[in-house]
Amino acid sequence: MKTKRNHAFTLIELLVVITIIAILASLAVPAYNGIQRMGNQTKGVNNCKQIILGLKQFSKDNNSQYPDSVANPLTGGVAASANDAFRFLIQEEVVGDERIFGCPAGYNPDGNIGVSPNYAMALTAGENHWAMTAGQTDATQGNMPLVYENPVSPGWPPQWNADVAGQIRPGRTWPGGEVIIGRNDGSVQVEKLQGKRGTVGPKIMAGGMDSFTQASKGMPQRVLNAMIAGGQMSAGGGSGGVGDPSLPGGLPGQPGGLPGGLPGQPGGLPGLPGGLPGQPGGLPGLPGNP
Repeated sequence: MKTKRNHAFTLIELLVVITIIAILASLAVPAYNGIQRMGNQTKGVNNCKQIILGLKQFSKDNNSQYPDSVANPLTGGVAASANDAFRFLIQEEVVGDERIFGCPAGYNPDGNIGVSPNYAMALTAGENHWAMTAGQTDATQGNMPLVYENPVSPGWPPQWNADVAGQIRPGRTWPGGEVIIGRNDGSVQVEKLQGKRGTVGPKIMAGGMDSFTQASKGMPQRVLNAMIAGGQMSAGGGSGGVGDPSLPGGLPGQPGGLPGGLPGQPGGLPGLPGGLPGQPGGLPGLPGNP
C-alpha cells in the first residue's frame, strides 16, 4: 500500500521564498515612492497653473496689474504677503476654491473660505504653499518667475532648504533638490536647483546668471512669501533687511528700520531726546560734562 508523502516546505525553502519576497519589496517601494512623487508634483504643477490663470484673469480688469499691486478696497492697503494677494482673488470671486493654493506634501488649505465679502477664513496662515514675485504685470516678460513654492530665503534669487525635502516645512524642496516654478507666460515646470543639500538656489546658467536673475535683467525683485504660522511669513516674507530703504523691517536705527533706535542716533523714538549728558541730544535740564 502506498503512503501519501508530505510536501511541506523545508526551512531552507522558506528562507529562500522570504528572501525573494524581501528583494521584490525593496525594488517595489522606491518605484512606488517615485510614482507617488511624480503624481504629487503633477498635482502641484496643475495648481500653480490655476493660480497663474487666476492672476491673469484679475489683471484683465485691473490695467494688467496683479492683486499685489492693487489696493484692496476691503482693507485699504496692498498685499503684505502672498496669502493677502491670493485672498484678493477669492474676494473678487476670480477664484472660488482655495484648495488650488495648496500642494501635495506641502501646505494645504482646509477649504473653508468664510463668507462674502471678506472671506476672512480664506488662506489663513499655513494654508498657502506658494510665493509670488511682487510688482509684476501681465505685460512683464514671459520668462519671469511669477509663482513658485515658498522659499526659505526670499532674497533674489530665492533660496530653498533641501535638507527638509518632502517635509511640510518652510522652504522645503522635493527629494532630489527640485521645486515647482511657474512663469509669467503661464508655463510651469519642476526645476532642478543648484544642489541637493543645504540652502540652495536655482541652477547657475551660462554667463553666471540663473533663471531668476536672467529674467529680471540683473535687477533684484521683491518676493511675497507665504504666511506659515502665527502671522509670520516663511523666512520673513516680503520684509526687507538691514539697510534696505525701500522695504520695511530693517533693524532699528538703520534705513528701512522700525522707529526706536539707540538714543541720540537716527531712528530713535520721536520726541525723546537721547544721548549722554553734555552731548548733543542729552536730557534737558542736566548739566553737561565740562
